[in-house]
Amino acid sequence: MHITDLSPFTPKLPYSSHCMAFDVSQYQDEDYAFFGQPFPSKLQRAVAKRKAEYLAGRVCASRAMKSCGIANFTLHSAEDRSPIWPENIRGTITHSKGIAMAMVSDSIDVLGIGIDIEHHMTEKQEQELRSQILRDDEHDAFELLRTYHQKPLTIVFSAKESIYKALYGQVQTFFGFDAAQLIKCDEYRLQFSLTKTLHDDLPKGTEITVYYQSVQNMVLTECVNLKR
Repeated sequence: MHITDLSPFTPKLPYSSHCMAFDVSQYQDEDYAFFGQPFPSKLQRAVAKRKAEYLAGRVCASRAMKSCGIANFTLHSAEDRSPIWPENIRGTITHSKGIAMAMVSDSIDVLGIGIDIEHHMTEKQEQELRSQILRDDEHDAFELLRTYHQKPLTIVFSAKESIYKALYGQVQTFFGFDAAQLIKCDEYRLQFSLTKTLHDDLPKGTEITVYYQSVQNMVLTECVNLKR
């Protein structure tokens, strides 16, 4: 599989990250050995797209961790499919249509990181998925976001994915899009408020900041869960 170190984004969070483009059409199972990654047995029957995305994400994670002094670490997955990071590392992986990215931190103040890349939804998708992603009480903030970006639902969807990734390590249970309410935004940031208590240290009303940016037809969102 052809992989190109390429980052169309400039991450806002100050942590180690690595981004790359990859070509699914050139994927072969032998690529895992070529990039020094073990081929997971659970992907034996997966389609080439899934295998390529998994590999690209792991290569990004491996290269991001090198900046934290960690080399040759095999990043396995838990039963819930979340990556099992080294004990002193908090990290996150995302991929979307031929681009992958990972971000990691070894800071003791970081409880979790979440990043998410999404390609812009079509107008039809934005209309059909709005009720699944947005709460009724997010209307005003969402309309303000529309003044900053032509694909506001793509941004909110991506932001809520990043929030989930950033908080899951602490919460350790599934929570849906309705758990976070968009309350305000500007050209670079979204502010959310938790609508329910997810953890003793994440009570209802806790505010969560998500950074966002759009390049070409893609969106990157970033969120960090810091010790309180």
